Amino acid sequence: MTPTLSKARKTTFLGCAVAAIALAGCESGARQDPFLHPNSVTAVQMPAISSAHMFHESTKTETSTPVAYTEPPTFSLADRPLMENISTSLELADYRQALRQTGLFARLGRNGPYTVFALPNEPFERFAAQVPGGLMNPQNAVQLKQLLGFTIVRGNWSPAALNKAMTRLRSDRIGLKTLSGDVLSIQRDGANGQFVLVNATGHVVKLWLNGAPQSNGTLYITQDILPPRG
Repeated sequence: MTPTLSKARKTTFLGCAVAAIALAGCESGARQDPFLHPNSVTAVQMPAISSAHMFHESTKTETSTPVAYTEPPTFSLADRPLMENISTSLELADYRQALRQTGLFARLGRNGPYTVFALPNEPFERFAAQVPGGLMNPQNAVQLKQLLGFTIVRGNWSPAALNKAMTRLRSDRIGLKTLSGDVLSIQRDGANGQFVLVNATGHVVKLWLNGAPQSNGTLYITQDILPPRG
C-alpha cells in the first residue's frame, strides 16, 4: 500500500517548500568563477585601524604584551556578497553583531543591490557607551535600528556611479535615502576628490574604505559614527 500524506502534512510540506524556494531566490547568486574565468576575482584590502588600538595591558603582575602579533590582512572579495565580506573583517565585528541583533544582517546576503557604509569597532563602541543603558540594550532597540538603517542604501552606489550622478546633476553632492528613511548626503571633496558623508545637521564623516565592489552592491567603511541627526 502506498503511504499518503494527510491534508495537514501536505499543507505544511508545500508551505515549507515554497518558503525555501522564496528564500533561495532572495539570496545573492552573483559569483565570479575563477576556474572558468582566470584572474576574474578581484580583492580589496580592508582597513584594520580600530583593532590595533584595542589591546590593553591587564595587570602589572601579568606579562605586558599589548600587541603580541600583527593582525593578518583581511580582504573584500568582489565575487562575494556584503554579508560574507563584512563577516571576515575584524574591524567590523561590532557592526556585524549589531546588524544581527536588529535583523538587518540577513538582508545583506540577498541580491539587493545594497550600498553599505559600515561602522568600525572603536568609534561604534565609543558611541554606544554614551547612550544611556548602552546602545545594544534592548530598551534602545529603536535607536540602534535607526542608526544601522542609516548606514544602508538600496542600489549599487559605487564611486563611479556617484561621480556619474554628480556630473549629471552638476553638483558635488547627492542625497541618498537610507533604510532608516533619512537622507544621507554624499559629498565630493573639492580638494582631493574623495567622498565624505554628511547628515541632516551638517555633521561630516570621512571614509577609510572608499567603495569595494561586492557581488550584491558596494561596501564603504567610515572613519566615525554618523547618526541621522546630531
